[in-house]
Amino acid sequence: MGTFLGWSIKRPSNLTKLILVVCASVALMVADSHDDQGTRVIRNTVLRASYPLQELAALPFSAGYEAFRGLRTNTHLRRDNARLEAENRQLAVEASQAGALRAEVTHMTALLHGAPVPGYRVSLAHVLDVSSGPFSQRLTLDEGAHNHVFLGQAVIDVHGIIGQVVSVGPHTSQVMLITDPDSGIPVVSERNGLRAIAFGTGSQDRLKVPYLTVTADIRPGDILASSGLGGVYPPGYPVARVTEVTSNPNLAFLKIRAVPLARLGYHTHVLLLWPRKASKGQGMRHG
Repeated sequence: MGTFLGWSIKRPSNLTKLILVVCASVALMVADSHDDQGTRVIRNTVLRASYPLQELAALPFSAGYEAFRGLRTNTHLRRDNARLEAENRQLAVEASQAGALRAEVTHMTALLHGAPVPGYRVSLAHVLDVSSGPFSQRLTLDEGAHNHVFLGQAVIDVHGIIGQVVSVGPHTSQVMLITDPDSGIPVVSERNGLRAIAFGTGSQDRLKVPYLTVTADIRPGDILASSGLGGVYPPGYPVARVTEVTSNPNLAFLKIRAVPLARLGYHTHVLLLWPRKASKGQGMRHG
């Protein structure tokens, strides 16, 4: 309660305030329904004056909505990125498998359609297992006695001699590679006919050619082929290429190293050879 010009003024009650607000609202609604110019001016003025308040009132909702939309978009992007990464890994694996398959198909085609070895029949065999160490260089094949595989049988690929069969089971056989420490193969130099023996070293990329004197005509780059002596390997088929020839004045023999020409550690299929003059089931002397 207060005074004004000596008059006592009583603060309006809440009910009085409510009645005044309702009356003002009804008056504005009635005035707005007439849609005259004065009313439009008042309405536009009120709307312009209240616009900042409306924006301020809507700000929390707008900010929350934008934050939610950003979070949802970020979640979708992470999900899509993870899916694309998984698909990329899968495609990389499939591409690698396809590349390996193409290489193997190319190799098998070369095996089956390459130049035949004179006097021999050939048969494709699958490599089941590989034993590669300093004391043993062996392959296990999926061909055995039921396929007429025999001891001492020669095994090759399109590049050179791989080894010979040293063990035969009913359905599998074991091949000793020419790099096995127990392997020795008679060879001849294609350049000048020099005879020698190439021994395994226990390493798939190295052979040794001992017992050649310092006067022997052998050079790096010479190709050594099977001489055919011993009747195990086909004569004239590539075996190795000489990579190093070392002469020591204190020794009577040269130190000679060579690399096998067959791809001993690369492919999953090889060729078994049968001499045409012998029946397929006839064995040969192991040498």
